[in-house]
Order: sequence, then C-alpha cells, then structure tokens
Amino acid sequence: MKIKKFTAASMQEAAKQIKKELGNDAVILNSKQVKKRKWLGLRAEQAVEVIAVLDRESRGAKKIPPHAGEGKKKAEMTDTVQTFQPQQQARKFDLSHYKEVLPEPLKKAERLLDRAGLTDQMQKTVLSELLHSSIAAGDLTEENVTFKLQELLAEKLPSKDRWQEGIQSKYVVLFGSTGAGKTTTLAKLAASTMLEEHKKIAFISTDTYRIAAVEQLKTYAELLQAPLEVCYSKEECLEAQTKFAEYDHVFIDTAGRNFKEEQYITELQEMIPFESGLQSFLVLSASAKYEDMKQVLSRFSDIPVNQFIFTKTDETASLGSVYQVLTESMIGAAFLTNGQNVPEDILSVSPKDFVRMLME
Repeated sequence: MKIKKFTAASMQEAAKQIKKELGNDAVILNSKQVKKRKWLGLRAEQAVEVIAVLDRESRGAKKIPPHAGEGKKKAEMTDTVQTFQPQQQARKFDLSHYKEVLPEPLKKAERLLDRAGLTDQMQKTVLSELLHSSIAAGDLTEENVTFKLQELLAEKLPSKDRWQEGIQSKYVVLFGSTGAGKTTTLAKLAASTMLEEHKKIAFISTDTYRIAAVEQLKTYAELLQAPLEVCYSKEECLEAQTKFAEYDHVFIDTAGRNFKEEQYITELQEMIPFESGLQSFLVLSASAKYEDMKQVLSRFSDIPVNQFIFTKTDETASLGSVYQVLTESMIGAAFLTNGQNVPEDILSVSPKDFVRMLME
C-alpha cells in the first residue's frame, strides 16, 4: 500500500503525475481545490490537490488509462479520474506513515476510534476497511465517513439475534468476578420483570462467603415481597428450584471471587445446576481493563455463557474494552447498567445502539 499527495494545476496534470509515480493501478482517494503560492507568496494560483493510493492487491478499481494518443479528449480523462473510488476489499496495513496525508474526515475517524479506547490493531483494521469502503472520492464528507465508520464497527459485533434476549428462562443465574455488581444487577432484573411484566419471582442466593451480600439480597427480596432461599450445596439449590416450581422466574445470585482462583470456577460448577436449562449471564465491569476482561472470559470458558451483562458503564470514559470483548467472543450483550438505582439504571441495546454509545 502506497499513499501520496499530489498538487497540480489541473486534474489532467495530476493524473499524469499519478501515472508517472504510481502507475496505472493507482486510484484516487480524495481531491480538492487549493491555492498554490508563487513568487515568494505574493501570487496565488488555483490548483488541485489529489491523494492517490496504490494497492497492488486491489482488483476491479477504475484505473488511470494508458495514453492512447494526444487525440484523447481532456474531458474523458477528467471524468475518469473523478470517478475513482477505493476498493471494498478490506486489508490490514500500517497507517502510521500516511496519517499526514489522510483527508480530514478520515483523520476525524481516526480520532474517534482512539477516543473510543480501541486497541491499536483494531484501529488500523477499521481504518483500513474504511479506506477501502464504498465511499466515493467525491462523497468523502465527515457525515458519510462517520456513518460508514459506525456501519463497519457494528458489522464486527455479534449478530443482532445474539442480543436483547432479555429474560427467557425460568431460572436465571448471574456470575462473575468480585466487585462487578452482580447482586445489584440481579435485583434490577428481578424488579423490572416483576413491575413491568407482572411476573411472579423468587430468589436463590449461593453467595455464602459474604454475609453482606445475603443481607443485601434479603433487603431487595423484602422490598419486592419475593421469597429467598440461601443454599450451601447443589442439592439445596435443586431443592429450592423445586420449591419455586410455580414461580415464573427464579433469580440466582452467586459468590463473587477472584477470577484467578481455579477453585472458584470448580465450586461454581459444583453448586449451580447449569445442565437444567438455566439462562446464564457473565457479569463484567465496563470499567475493567481489556486484558482483565479477556482473562475472566478465559477462566469461565468451561461454563455456558448465554450473554454478557456489562455494569458500571457510567464509571468509564470509553467502552473500547467492552467492544473488543464482544467482537472477540461473539457473545452478545443482554444488558448494560449505568448507575445504582434499582430498577431504573439498566438498559438493553442493539449492536447499532452500542456503536453509537461507543462513539459518543
């Protein structure tokens, strides 16, 4: 990939320069009218500034045609040059040497990706695809680039049918590392299910490591006038499920532990009857580091995860880490939480909605 900026008196002259330096396979990325200073800056002349790209792997682009003789009409050359557009085939390449010649709309796209907190490699991949997208050179406006950027980002996320499942099963379990906000999130889901959908709900707590966690869930259960069973074994958990057989939904809280402890994963598998058709949500804090999220997901690889719930979105400056985890795991996000209020501060979003939040 080679990108270069050319300045000439006309598009015809620019086309000649491009052909001479980049060859017939070059395509126009962008062009604009500029003023060229001469005679020590005292005189200004109209000129055209053109950014051209040469990608030898490209196929199907309209290329600068070889000279067929001086009899060719200049208008034909102008029309040909002005209809060039980048390729739709996306490839990864290093943009670091080309940033100074990128058109302003693409520079803004780069700034948006950086501010969103995406990794360098993801930024390069998305910018490469944006460069080769179907945006015509003449339509390379800020509005068009932003729209196309959001489209490309949304396409990398899990498909829409993996999102917004909501509460589908009778038994719902939340698990994750300590401090992610599982108990509060469980209460939000239960409260909204009861108040908005008028479902009959109950609670099971297996978090016997922290007395405060059980007391917190008891408080929510009392406020919602819902029964609560505290279980110390898988057998007791199964008995509680049988006891609540007539309820519409049973929400199961689990202990938050250090995700680096292998024993926690084993205990979770031994305690929760995942084989009985539970709907399981892995709860991650949106304010966590990307590498930590990856490790948590890796630790829970032997446990069925239906969807993610990302908490504390109001406590982070960017959602880049969340985006990376979604694209790498291809597991959808059921809910996002953005505060401590129960049940208000929880929402479900589509992939496009999430990308808009990412870009804000």
